[in-house]
Amino acid sequence: MELLTQVQPRVFSKLNPVKVVELFRLGEEQPPKMGIRCGDVVSGFYSFLGFTRLIGKETVQAAVVHGVQEGVFGYFTGSVPTLDPVGKYQVARSKVRFEVAIAADEVDLESGFIMLPSAIPTEAAPPPGPGPVPPGPTPPLIRFVESNPAAAGPAAHLAGFIIVAAILSTRFATRIATKVSAGVGQAATRVGSPPIGIYGKAKFSA
Repeated sequence: MELLTQVQPRVFSKLNPVKVVELFRLGEEQPPKMGIRCGDVVSGFYSFLGFTRLIGKETVQAAVVHGVQEGVFGYFTGSVPTLDPVGKYQVARSKVRFEVAIAADEVDLESGFIMLPSAIPTEAAPPPGPGPVPPGPTPPLIRFVESNPAAAGPAAHLAGFIIVAAILSTRFATRIATKVSAGVGQAATRVGSPPIGIYGKAKFSA
């Protein structure tokens, strides 16, 4: 084997990923074949006349690794996918390795599938987010000022008066509620206390 590879280089230990695309005529036939199983690539190099002879299957694995990393083709593991009407393979984009670094042991020569970049599915568009919140109704006083600019001064004084009145009303209501609550508590205390005798001591009946 050493003599064969050195004197007559007909058996190779390296394979250019572009050579895979050219030898298997990916994207050239009619209709174009946009992908191929890795198992068919391996069997093709050992069965088709005129194809480069490889030392072992590991050479194909290394070619797939470089092809994915260099963007020559994408890699997918699973059953053979089908093309949709626009020429994209019907697989989840997240399952296709493309232009990323992968290890040789990640390439499955039995269930692996390589596809040309033009046949790789596109990322699904994210769902549209919520639209802008519509503004609420304009208060009557602001509408009056916008439609009557000359009344802006009096309207501002009126708005200030309304705000001050609301604050005073809130404080007054709080004080009333506090007094009422205190009165109710004192009344409850008197009702629950024992009767007081003439000499200021509690008087209990026998």
